[in-house]
This record gives sequence, C-alpha cells and structure tokens, in this order.
Amino acid sequence: MTARTRGTTLVLCAAITFMGVGRVGGGLALAGEEDDLQRQIDTQRTGAADLERLDELKSTGDEIAILRSWLDEAWNLRAKHEYDQVREVLDRSLKQADLIRAKITTSKLRAQAAKREAALAELRAKITKTRKALADTTAKKKALEGSTQ
Repeated sequence: MTARTRGTTLVLCAAITFMGVGRVGGGLALAGEEDDLQRQIDTQRTGAADLERLDELKSTGDEIAILRSWLDEAWNLRAKHEYDQVREVLDRSLKQADLIRAKITTSKLRAQAAKREAALAELRAKITKTRKALADTTAKKKALEGSTQ
C-alpha cells in the first residue's frame, strides 16, 4: 500500500466509524438537546397564546386546547427523557398550530364575506325601494299631466 492509499483508507475507516457511532447514539440526547427541546416547547406555548389572541371570533377554542394538551404531553415526555417522542409531539404541535392559523383566517374571511353580503342585500333593498318610488313618482307625474290637459 502506498502512503496515499493508507491515508485514504484511514479517512474512510474514521468516517465509517463516526457514522456507526452516530447511529448507535442517535437515540441518546446530547448535553444541550434537553434545553433545546425545552426552548421549543416554551416557544410553541407562547405561540399558542398568540393564536388565542388572534382568534377574535373564538372559532378555534377546541383546537387550541388540544395544542396546549400536546405541549403539556411534550413537557412530560421531556421530563422522562423520551426525546424522540418529544420531537414527534412537537412536530404534531407545529402542524396543529398551522391548522389553527388556517381556521382563524377562514373564520375571519367568512365573517367578512357575511358582512359584505349583508351590505349588498341592504343596498339591493334600497335600490328596489328607490325604483318603486321612482315608478310611483313617474305615474303621479303622468296622472297630473293627463288631468291638467
């Protein structure tokens, strides 16, 4: 073996060994991982409070309650050092928060559409009333012109 081949072989062996250690230790938490998960849970709890404030029409109360319960579950799993399950619950919580945002937006748009439809119905009624008044006035005018001649 040449020196270059030995060097390449050593690098490959080191890389394979490192990858093997990474796979074995994949379920274990690194020193800062627990703190990182705790920070993610706290961030999502703050986000849940923000979502509750955004929900002016109170259309997503149940979904927000589910989100909060999932975040409590993640906190309990973190305390038990079940980090993989914590990540799964956090991913689920992120999707739930996206669903809540979509429902809040939908409810606001529905309320806006209902408000505009009500305004449109009011305008149509006013137009109908004005047309009737115009027709009545035109009929009176013709009657007055006919009686004066």
